[in-house]
Amino acid sequence: MAELRTEEEQVEIIKKWWKENGTALILSVAVVSSAWFGWNFWQDQKQQTTESASQIYNQLVQSAVQPAANEESLNAMKALATELKDEYQGTSYSEFGALFLARFAAEEGEFEQAVAVLTELSESSKHEAVKYTAQARLAQVLIQQEKLDEALAIVSTTPSEAYATQFEEAKGDALYLKGELAQAHTAYTKALEAAQKIGLRTNSLQRKVDMLASSGEI
Repeated sequence: MAELRTEEEQVEIIKKWWKENGTALILSVAVVSSAWFGWNFWQDQKQQTTESASQIYNQLVQSAVQPAANEESLNAMKALATELKDEYQGTSYSEFGALFLARFAAEEGEFEQAVAVLTELSESSKHEAVKYTAQARLAQVLIQQEKLDEALAIVSTTPSEAYATQFEEAKGDALYLKGELAQAHTAYTKALEAAQKIGLRTNSLQRKVDMLASSGEI
């Protein structure tokens, strides 16, 4: 620790330091000030970007919950999703756009395209909501391709309770198609219970559970 000095000594040291470093300090302040204004400009631009992406995303969601009545409306949603994915890279909105593009591809039977997008998101996303949603959807696409063991490998472990419905339902679908009905019933039941806990609609899951329960094969 430096020795304590008298007030006069401290003043003289400060004067000497200022004489030797004053010019450099002024330049530094100027640079820091410029950086500060630049930072605020960047923050403003970032906020504007986020707001713009949010508006596009909300528009996409509102359109997506409605049936795509015609090719024009579907193309409009694809355009919004593509804009999010390409124009807002580095943000969550870009990944949300990619999720929608994968959904559209799967709905049109373009399974390989959907698999490619969902695999990339599953492996690269740092956002749990995107990563685990992509994994669950990837499993469902693989089921459509009859790649049941690959799908089961993805959903073998549920990452958290929040994703139990998606993971367990996909697991149940794969097991059902493999003829493992008892295990499928267990997975569907877990998915149903998880959905009920968070207030999701459960009609389709309830039908799956009831179907297997009444089949007499479990």
